[in-house]
Order: sequence, then structure tokens, then C-alpha cells
Amino acid sequence: MSELMPNFNIDPPAKAQQHHAAALDFLDQHGIPPNPICYAIAYEYDAGRKPELNQEIESHLKRGRELDAHFLREFFNTHFLGQPDEKVGEHIADLHNLLYKVLEGVSGACSGAADFGKVLEAQTEELKGDVDMAGLKVIAGNLLTATNKAMTSNQAMRVQLETVEKDTSELKDQVKQLQDQASRDALTGLYNRHALSQKLDAIIELGASKEAPVSLLMVDIDHFKRFNDNFGHLIGDEVIRRVSMALQKGVRDVDVAARFGGEEFTVVLPDTGLAKAMEVAQKLHEAISKLVLVRRSTKEKLPGITVSMGASCLHPGDSRESLIERADQALYHAKESGRNRIVSEAEALVH
Repeated sequence: MSELMPNFNIDPPAKAQQHHAAALDFLDQHGIPPNPICYAIAYEYDAGRKPELNQEIESHLKRGRELDAHFLREFFNTHFLGQPDEKVGEHIADLHNLLYKVLEGVSGACSGAADFGKVLEAQTEELKGDVDMAGLKVIAGNLLTATNKAMTSNQAMRVQLETVEKDTSELKDQVKQLQDQASRDALTGLYNRHALSQKLDAIIELGASKEAPVSLLMVDIDHFKRFNDNFGHLIGDEVIRRVSMALQKGVRDVDVAARFGGEEFTVVLPDTGLAKAMEVAQKLHEAISKLVLVRRSTKEKLPGITVSMGASCLHPGDSRESLIERADQALYHAKESGRNRIVSEAEALVH
């Protein structure tokens, strides 16, 4: 389990006190309780040792998003805990070692075969001479010894190869599973942000080469913080899961549904123009609005879930960032206009 333990730095007392005070102030500013996970994120944010962590938090704040304990917990999982893709390398190293053992075994078998050949050659020369009965017994004994040795070596090699084949198959399955885990969000099973970036780049490149339309939806759960504050993080997690299931169910196999971060999702729609994307968005919006959550312990019906959505489409020369940025701007207008609505990039430009 050691590979899953967080990697923390031990700061000198004066520096630690400085980061400690700043961390508490940061949490207080955002109304976040100083539990161990949130505190660890706030402490490292002030220390600035993880640039990607600081960039992600600052980007989140610049986009007008709220920080809460739920969101910081995700940062903790992403930036502090060992990720599945780190273990892929370990399994590949194991596979390398297995193959090395196979080569060693094959080399040994070849060497044994060469030795057996030398014995056969030597005994053949002996048989060409005038050999009496005693000599024939010696030759027969040598051949029997060499044959038994070769058979034993081959049997051992066969067992080794069978073992290696089994181990290799298991390692391949584990690597595939870890690679899949590395591309998926643990809470929802949707693609994570890293996988989204890779898939969106490929879709944009293909769309540009075929001059095919590509659209993108940004989806944000309205007033998500209220679910966490009023009902707790377990309910908050369930809200996120239910929305993600609605998104996954409402899109095609070729579409890409991903968790962008926190309560925000992205849906990539290949071969889809903006008008059609708005129809898809409307269908998803309606499906989410029909979700019903009931607290099991009290049978209490929880408030309905609504989302705000922004839509953009691929323009010539677009990058992943520019396509997301326009959808995000449309989402911003949807939220500023009262939430629980869908705004396209064309509508956002009018405002």
C-alpha cells in the first residue's frame, strides 16, 4: 500500500507556520472546513510545490467557480494519491523481467541442444570404428544419459514457458485494466479530464481533415454546493453520479462524455453541427430534470436537479482550448441568465 500514500514535504518550523496560517485563511475565505484533506490541499497550494495543482485551482476560481470540500477532495485524489497509470509502468517492468527469463531459458535450451548434438557427433564417430560389445555399451550409456538430460531440459523449458504464458496473460489483463482506470473518473466512470483532452484532440483533428462538424457541450449542476451543505457529501456524490449516468445514457457510442471537474461535465459530439447539438443538449437537460433522489434513511424526497449548459461548434483553426472556452462562455451566460437553461455560442455573442 505504500505506493498509495501521499507524498508530503516536511517544512522547517517557521516555514510550516507560515503555510499553516495561509492554509487556514484560504479555507476560511471559501467557507471550507479545515479537515485533513482540505487542509493538505490548502497547505500545498500556499507552498506552491505542485504547479499543476495551483494552476487548476486558479483556473477554477478565474472561471467564477466556487471551491468547496468536495472539490478539494478531488484535487487530493488527483494530485496526492498514486494514480493507476503510475502502476502501468511497474507491470511493464514485470513483463520485461518475464521475457528476460524466457530468453534465458531459450538460451539454456539451445546450449543444451548444442551439447546433445556434440555427444551424438562424438558417438557417431565412435561407431565408425571397430567397436566391441563393451564399447557399444559405453556408447549406448552415453547416448541414454545425453537423451535423458535433453528430455529433462526440454520438459523444464516447457513448464517454464507455460508458467510465463500464464503470467504474461495475467499481466496484460492487469495493464489493460489499469490503463482503463487511468482514463476514467473514479466516482462516475466517465472519461476523466486527461482522457477528454486526448480524445477531443483526436476528434478535432479528424473533424478538420474531413471538414466534418464537431460540437461540444459544457454542463454544470446548478447550486451544487447546496446539496453538499444541506445534505452532506455522500448525497453530493450521488447527485454527480446520477447526472453522469443521464449524460452517458443520452449520447451515442461515438460521443464522449467526461467529467471536467467537480460538478462540471463535458460532452463531445462528433459529426454534429451546432443546431443538432442544441437538440441533444435539450434532450439531456430534460432527462436530468426528471431525476428523482430520495434519501433512503428518511424516505425524504430531495430537491430536483437542474443543470446549465453551454454549446460550441468547431471553427477553422480551432484548438481544444478555444472550443472549450467558447462553450464555457456560453455556460457562463446560461448561469448569469438565471441557470437551468441552455445557451449556444451564437447566443452568447449577442449578449
